[in-house]
Amino acid sequence: MSRRKWNNADEFLFGRNVADTNDTNFVDSFGFNGNENDVETIVSPTETVVNPTTNRRTIRKVHPTHVINLNKNITRVENFYPVTESTKNINSVEEYDCGSDLRNPCCRPVNRCNKGHC
Repeated sequence: MSRRKWNNADEFLFGRNVADTNDTNFVDSFGFNGNENDVETIVSPTETVVNPTTNRRTIRKVHPTHVINLNKNITRVENFYPVTESTKNINSVEEYDCGSDLRNPCCRPVNRCNKGHC
């Protein structure tokens, strides 16, 4: 593929510079009239073509391991602490006023006096 520098769009389209020719009424191989007054040149924007290249390389990572075999001697010491146990139950009651709507309750704590102590 040759790399040629075009001086203008006419040279690119017709293979020669129309302004350099003495014959202003030539007809090229496409049937275009070469009269400079009859030629309209429209150049589209340059199309960019990207040719990607992928380079691959391999990296080897070595992770050495050292194993230590450890022998353990275990001495068991048993300590005893006798414990007695009892159970005491504490009951508490929390009372709430939730209104009349069962689907959307709006509960508030109720303060009750216990044996005259509030």
